[in-house]
Amino acid sequence: MTARAGLPGFRRTLAVVLACALAAAALAAAEAEVRVEVQVTAEATGEPVEGAAIYLKFKEERFLRKDKRMEWRVKTNKDGKAVFPPIPEGVVLVQVIAKGWKTYGEYHTLEGPKQLLEIKLKPPKKWF
Repeated sequence: MTARAGLPGFRRTLAVVLACALAAAALAAAEAEVRVEVQVTAEATGEPVEGAAIYLKFKEERFLRKDKRMEWRVKTNKDGKAVFPPIPEGVVLVQVIAKGWKTYGEYHTLEGPKQLLEIKLKPPKKWF
């Protein structure tokens, strides 16, 4: 058997490996992203909550490129609104922490080009 006899099998294997790598790269590049806007208000009055810290983190570990973030933090403006940069679709934990309010934390599914999360904060429990 000569060395050339195994060459067609090698080429076929190389072609399959390259095709898989290109397909994976295309899927990663085409991952859908969501522009997330958050509106934070008081549950009882509907008034906006200014300066609330909003943390967003993926529920499960994601296989994103090294330059992709896994969690984000923003603060609300005077109108109680905050906007995150484009984020990949998926299930995320949203936590809202504001002085004088009970901390909020729930999972949300992000999908579509744009999503508005309306979060209503409750007052903290009274101490006796």
